[in-house]
Amino acid sequence: MINYTYEPENKRVAAYLDDGTETGELTYIVREDGAWVANHTFVDPSQRGKNIAAYMLDLFIEVAREAGVKIKPLCPYIVKAMVGKEEYADIVVE
Repeated sequence: MINYTYEPENKRVAAYLDDGTETGELTYIVREDGAWVANHTFVDPSQRGKNIAAYMLDLFIEVAREAGVKIKPLCPYIVKAMVGKEEYADIVVE
């Protein structure tokens, strides 16, 4: 099982295996206007193909919506997943 955690102190969402080994991360920076710039997504090669990046992105979007924050996709994975999608029109900014 993989556990997903929002770590605001590190400005990221992380994925951990049951034994505590980190297997993925989605990082962001905060712009002057408060928007979160999603700038990096990584999943350990041994764990790819398990939708880990998608689950991290889901948690990231959930947290941003709860906080009332907009997201600027910068990482190519996140751009592809979010830009131009109607379900994210309320949260994506340039």
